[in-house]
Amino acid sequence: MMRGVAMAPGVLTAGGLTTRDGCRPNIAIVGGSPAGALIATVLCQQFGCSTIAAPSGESVLALLRGKTRIDLVVMDLSVTDMDGIVAVQLIRALGSRGNLPIIALTSNPADMTSNRARIAGFTGLVVKPYSPRELHVAIRGALTRTAAAQPA
Repeated sequence: MMRGVAMAPGVLTAGGLTTRDGCRPNIAIVGGSPAGALIATVLCQQFGCSTIAAPSGESVLALLRGKTRIDLVVMDLSVTDMDGIVAVQLIRALGSRGNLPIIALTSNPADMTSNRARIAGFTGLVVKPYSPRELHVAIRGALTRTAAAQPA
């Protein structure tokens, strides 16, 4: 954050994307193929975010039950150990720890038109294959909307 200047959350500064309080966002990268997870991880790091690998639904749930600060989840709906939408429902059931933005990565956008997907409460959707810009816009939008919904 620049001295004396309030930065808008989700804004890309010289240091990258920021949270509401001007911090570097911690993003959990969940599921998908190892190559897909690597691509999402590298892009998020290029956007100035810290990343934490969570290769399965259970691993992201364990992460969120712990003390690690997670600001946003990027979830590939092809997570190996459970249905991706079920994983998001379980995250939401964690109470305040589960009340964070979740961006879905999917190669089948029809996955997101079901009632189950709408009820699960995804913050954004990125269809694979995607460009770096598409992922950046989704993350930035999620951070901005989350900050706007929180009291100052």
